[in-house]
Order: sequence, then C-alpha cells, then structure tokens
Amino acid sequence: MVRTLGAFDTLNLNISMCSPPQGVLWAWTWGAAMFPGALLSLSYFLGIFAVLPIAIIYVLWVIAMPRSGGDYVWLSRAYHPIVGFMVNFFLTFVMLNWYAMNLQTTGPFFLASFFRALGMNEAAEWASSFYGSLVIGILALFLYALLTLYGMRIFSWFLRLFFGLSILGTIIYILLALSTPPTVIAQNFAKVAGMDTGRVVAVATSLGFTGLTISILATLLALVFPFQNYSWAAFPAYVAGEIKEIKRNAWIGIVGGLFVMGAWYVLLGQSVYQVLGFEVHSALTWLWQWHPDKYPLPYPPYPQNYAFLMTDNPILLFLIALGWLASGIYLTPPNLLIVSRNVFAWAVDGLAPHWLREVKRGSPVYNIVALSIVTIPLMYLVGLSTYQVMIVNTFFFMQLALIIVALGSMLLPYTNKRIFETLPGMAKRKVIGVPVITIVGFLAFILHSWVAYAAITAPALGGLQLLSFLFNLAVFLIPIPWYLAVRWYRLRKEGIDISLLYKEIPVE
Repeated sequence: MVRTLGAFDTLNLNISMCSPPQGVLWAWTWGAAMFPGALLSLSYFLGIFAVLPIAIIYVLWVIAMPRSGGDYVWLSRAYHPIVGFMVNFFLTFVMLNWYAMNLQTTGPFFLASFFRALGMNEAAEWASSFYGSLVIGILALFLYALLTLYGMRIFSWFLRLFFGLSILGTIIYILLALSTPPTVIAQNFAKVAGMDTGRVVAVATSLGFTGLTISILATLLALVFPFQNYSWAAFPAYVAGEIKEIKRNAWIGIVGGLFVMGAWYVLLGQSVYQVLGFEVHSALTWLWQWHPDKYPLPYPPYPQNYAFLMTDNPILLFLIALGWLASGIYLTPPNLLIVSRNVFAWAVDGLAPHWLREVKRGSPVYNIVALSIVTIPLMYLVGLSTYQVMIVNTFFFMQLALIIVALGSMLLPYTNKRIFETLPGMAKRKVIGVPVITIVGFLAFILHSWVAYAAITAPALGGLQLLSFLFNLAVFLIPIPWYLAVRWYRLRKEGIDISLLYKEIPVE
C-alpha cells in the first residue's frame, strides 16, 4: 500500500462515509418521527461544532502516527494494546455492521425510489421486499469487493464520480424545493394522498402527535442523529498510511470534510422542510412510523419521494432519484475499505493471521475477501432488526469507544510524556497552563457523554434492550481474551512476546 490520497480524495473519503443525502433520508424520516418538534437542520448545524473536538483529536494523532489502523495504533502505544484493540475492534464491528445494513437497504431506500421515478412500480416493490433487498445487497457486495481489491487509485476515481452524481441530485432537489409554488405542491399532495395537508396534521394530532412547534429540547436530543453521522468524520484516520502530505491533508480531509458535509446536511435537510413545511413533514413521518394504517401517501416519506409532489418532469425525477441512489453507493464501499485497513493493522502486529496482511495490487486481498464473506450473514441479521434497536444499543457503545479516545487524549500529557512529545506542536501548546490536547479531549468527553446519555434515555428510542446491550458489550470485551490468548500462544509456541511491539512507535 502506498500514499496515493491527496487533499480532495481524503476530504471526499470523509464525506462519503457520512453521505449527506443518505443521512438526510435516515434523519428526516426517523428522526422527525422519534423527536417531534426537533428542528433537525439546527441539530445538524450544532452537531458540526459538537463533533469538532473529536475530529481535531484524530487529526493530531494522525499527524503523530500516520499509519493504517488509526486509534488502534495510537492507543495501543500510548496506553496498552488491549485499550487500543478494544476501541478499534468495536468501531470496526460498527463499520462492518453498517456496511451490511447499507448493502441491505440499497433496495428499499434508493433503488425503489429510482424505479418509481422510471414508472417501474413492480420493480420498486420487489426492491423493497426483504429477499429482494438481500439479493441486491449481495450483488452490490460482490462489486464493492472487486472495487476495493483494485487499490486506491481506482477507488478514488469511483468516489469522485459518485460525489458528483450525489451533489447534482442535491442541487436539483434544493432548486425545485425553493422554486415550486406551495399551491402546486398542495394540489399534487391532495391528488396523491386523498386528503389535504391540513387533514394530515389534524389526524396526527388526534392520535397524540405533539410536534407542531419547534422544541429546543427535542432539537438537542436529536443530536443523536448528527453524532451518528458526523462521528464518522474522523475515519480517514484509519487509512492514514495511504494519505500524502499528511500534516496538511489530515486537516483538510478530517476537519474540512466535517464542515463540508455539515453544510451539505443543513442545506439539503432544510430544503426537505421547504417542500411541505415543518408541521406537515413532521406529522407525515410520525404517522408513517407509529400509525402506518393512517399514513396517506402510496410511498414512504423519504425526502427524495417528495420530488413526485414538486414535478412530473421525468428527467428531473430521474436525476433526483439517481442522486439519492448514488449517495447510497457513495457511502457503502468506504466501510469495507476502512475495516480492511484496521484488520490489516491487527495482522501486522500479530493479533490476526499473517495472511490477512498480504498485499497485492495495493490492497490486502485475502483480508477483503474474508470480510466480504462475513458480511453476508450480517446482512440477513440487520434486515431483521429495527432501526431503533440498532441506533440505541450499537450507537451507545460506539460513543463509549470515542469517550475512551477523548479521555486517553485528555490525560496523555500526564500519563505518557514520551508519546505526548510525538504530537504536533499545536497539541502541546498551553492555554492557562493546560495543554491543548487536554482541553480538546475534555470537550470531546463531555459532548460524547451527553449524546450517549441522550440516546439511552430518550423515550422515542426505546432505551437499551437487554439482549442487544449484552451482545454489544460482549463485542466490546472480546479483545481482552483475544489479546491474552494470542500473546500466550505466540510466547509459548514461537518465543515471541508481542507486547514488546507496542513499546515502539511504528516506523514510517
């Protein structure tokens, strides 16, 4: 593997991991229903600054140790290999889990709308079905594995193409939302739904809907959604061994990428409200989620489906649907890419079989094939789960992993001065006698603790579920016996103490 990613490619990889049209679909459909009264565009604006501290932390660490594997490499050297392995193992599990979910939802969320835009309603129904979605996901998995096997140059060009298609669909959607007269949208809605928009709000209100006015508390609780998306903003760190001019491009890719994706989320998300208005959109998503028998539209309230209310121009409908489909494709392969680099880092240190680090054509070939095979049963399992269960239980432990990163960074000047001295100058500057890395780490700790608490206490999310909680806890703790068993085996059978590897900073 070589350093081929420039500034734009690093930034583009970052944005792709959060793919704004895809994220807007999730948040403006489920978030609006779970947190009535939340102004999600404001949640996503605030989320930029709330996630900024953890993004800065990852930049500083990347510059100090620009290696594949990200936080696994840093924390294992700064504290203990078990700490680094636990954090990285769980985040790798999350990325692989979401890779499986993104594959499985390509059909119902994106291809279905694309088929509807072409008038292929039967194909849309098939793509939305459980087994149809699995077939589509498996085909996509095969193609993404091939793409990842052929190295970063082709991968980067792929991301550039789908960035362009996603942004094109976004621009057309926003312009339509701003230019289509409300009377036209209201007429089209009444024709399709069989009732006017006022009736939708009345029905929802009669059933207990309370989101007619904007609530600051709901908006803050809904930060769980931008945290879910933006928490990926630091993940180019996991391919740091393939980024050129790391001292500059880490800032552009991670922090710059956070602001670019944030602006994209806010502008596109606000335009969703522009179509039907805050009250009607919130009421629609609430009915679809909690009272589907009262939901009036023949298709889900996904933002791209609102295009049918704004225009009947087949070219515009096609381009908007293509843009959202492209955003789902744009998002998915980077998960496999980053997971493969983490597993590669484990194999380099001897925590995973050596064949998982074998590189051909610039990629860890057997590593990618093995991960693709594991993803197939995961697709089936996530297809049976609910979004609420996944977001609460997995998201809570994801935030716990990032809290450990924040705490480790905050305490570094006092626990490991040797590693602290390897950080860039900015991290070591002092404000009122306190190193910048400590201040930023403290801020990240507070913010990620808040959103973890919000996720498990928000009634709309249903709280932690025991079985799912225990499963995620087990995944989080697996690295402890894994590391101890590997260390014992290597020492007993090969006479090699792998713990000594972690006393040195890995070479360039």
